[in-house]
Amino acid sequence: MTIVIGLASGERGDASARLGAMLARAGGEDLVVAAVAPIPWPSNPQLDEEFRAAQDQAAQQTLDRARAIVEAALPVRYVVKAARSVATGLIEVAQEEHASLIVLGSAAGGVVGLVSLGGVAERILHSSETPICFAPAGFDGSPSTRLTRITVGFGRADHDSGLLSAAAARAAELGVRLRVACFAVRPGMAQGWSIEDSAEDLVVGEWAESVKADIHRALRAASFDPVRVETVIGPGDSWDSAIAAVAWDPGDLLVIGASTSAVSRFFLGSHASKIVRNSPVPVMIVARSAR
Repeated sequence: MTIVIGLASGERGDASARLGAMLARAGGEDLVVAAVAPIPWPSNPQLDEEFRAAQDQAAQQTLDRARAIVEAALPVRYVVKAARSVATGLIEVAQEEHASLIVLGSAAGGVVGLVSLGGVAERILHSSETPICFAPAGFDGSPSTRLTRITVGFGRADHDSGLLSAAAARAAELGVRLRVACFAVRPGMAQGWSIEDSAEDLVVGEWAESVKADIHRALRAASFDPVRVETVIGPGDSWDSAIAAVAWDPGDLLVIGASTSAVSRFFLGSHASKIVRNSPVPVMIVARSAR
């Protein structure tokens, strides 16, 4: 299998290069590191040659920067893809390489330490059938950083989606720990209501017990022992505080399920989108496939 790393120019490409290398080390997969050289449109014969030469040079400089990050011991190729847009170019590379995963960085201007989705990421999400992994802005995984745990962000739509069983199988294959996390935003704070703390605690507590029962059923259906899988609940007054209530390690990977349709390959619901945008660790988005 092949992981395609999509590079942005300058420092923004460092995070995706580091994350892609970490994932390749974990799974023993090949790497293709890609930089896109945009093709001018509409075409202008007098300017196209000069423009494309400048874009090719910039793309090569981007690849050179990645070469200093991705260790030479990994099976890796570096490619420049000419395309009308960055998103189109990366999707084409993923298709040509039969990629198992596309790795991207966060958008320019994103908060350091959190995942931020920009226009290129949104376009690829809506157009590509390949799972996508996003690095938080400034992700600094070193060559010694190893993937140690897969955390599944479990929501209401995931009890029979196959997401949990697929993640559990992948964790077992990679020899890393599996954890299931649910995030509980207090309903009063989320909706602006005025509710007694005791009533909110009761609602959250009942919800947490119901979700844990769903998780256990899903794990048993996938032939996994629920007792051997860590389950955590992150309560909070907002999505960022709920996610921060869960302990995160440098080797964590958060997996989120997304719906699919003929219009959009990956559609993040309201809750999933908030989780992704507040994640302090890399996030992998995969399609839910109902049983």
